[in-house]
This record gives sequence, structure tokens and C-alpha cells, in this order.
Amino acid sequence: MSFSRLGLRLAVCLLNISEARRKNLVEKIAKAALFEENGKEYSEVTVLNIFSDHDYNRSVITIAATIEKLGSAVLATCVEAFQVIDMEVQEGIHPCLGAVDLIPIYPLSEVGVEE
Repeated sequence: MSFSRLGLRLAVCLLNISEARRKNLVEKIAKAALFEENGKEYSEVTVLNIFSDHDYNRSVITIAATIEKLGSAVLATCVEAFQVIDMEVQEGIHPCLGAVDLIPIYPLSEVGVEE
């Protein structure tokens, strides 16, 4: 069954954060994508994958959601990253701009690039 038959307009974000060595922090940051401000779980958001590179001290959190929910989920994840990653003590061989380095978003189904 295709996503278009379900009527879902999907996109994915490969959020790059400057933490990989403390698994509990990376998981806490990723979990922020799954819940609304009131603590209710999003029904149209999921974390597909977390890839962590210890040498670079960098993780990529793959968040998939409907286009309507993706922005809120990514923003919540970024806020959590800013709160828990201390850039004054962050070390790694990959140069970084901050707690969140990169926020690429890719359309998956029934979503245009312009959106």
C-alpha cells in the first residue's frame, strides 16, 4: 500500500546534533520529537533511526512525519538539544557550529520541495 493511498503527506528530517558519546542525552533529544508540549504523543511522527559517530561526537536523528507535524517535532528536538548539549565542553574531530549543526528536510510522499 502506498502512502498516497493513505492520504499522508510525508517528509523526513536528518537532524545533525553535536553529541554522540552520551547515549542517554542523544535518546532524550530524539524522544523530544515524539511528544507535543502538553506531553501528548504525536500520532504522525516517528524517529526512524539514530546514527552516532563517537569520534566525531555527532549524531544524526532521522525524524519522519506528516508535513503538518514535522516542523513542531524538529523544533522540539532542537530546543532539547540546545538545553542539554554544553558546547563549552563538547569535543570531537568534526567541526561544529553549535548543538544543532544541520537540519536537512526531504519530501517523501505527496510533498513538493517548495513546502
